[in-house]
Amino acid sequence: MRTPAPVARIPAVLAAGSADPVLDLVNQAATDFEDAGRSLANDPARMARAAAGVEVIAAEFARDARWAPLAPSVGFEMRAARTELRAALGIRAGAAPDAVARSLSAAHVALSRGDRAAASRALPAAIYEPGGEGTLAFLARPGPLPQSRIATALARDEASRLARSNVWGLSGALDPDSGWLDPLPGRGMSIGPR
Repeated sequence: MRTPAPVARIPAVLAAGSADPVLDLVNQAATDFEDAGRSLANDPARMARAAAGVEVIAAEFARDARWAPLAPSVGFEMRAARTELRAALGIRAGAAPDAVARSLSAAHVALSRGDRAAASRALPAAIYEPGGEGTLAFLARPGPLPQSRIATALARDEASRLARSNVWGLSGALDPDSGWLDPLPGRGMSIGPR
């Protein structure tokens, strides 16, 4: 319950340098979508990264028991945000979240280094309705994303509530002499008395 999700499930570019990549993705997504995606227009690299983050968050909230204490509405709202983003970007409804996150992350990396051809190849027609250049056009003009704003803000608030309530910080549950660890997002770990 207190162990972060295996980083192997999360594309390296999304997890780089993070002790808790899902929590960091939640906070980043809330920032990315705070204006319902308007600031992501004409920035396909950033849009690809933000959409990949939502795919990872929605999947991890559903499959990682660590997130079980979240209110059920959070998972529902994140799935709705994923559906909204998939419709905006032409992502096929039945596409596996891990495959979508990996391909969007690869497109993000390619676009960040100015390699549009590699970004186009990273977005195959098997996952994306238009595929390639068509999907790159959708990434540049995703349109308004109000559900993504609602869902990511709710996820950030609920994740912060869990962190404040120390749901993840009781390391002494099995060993009464171990003390406790309290993860403080952005500030490291604090150690409590034995």
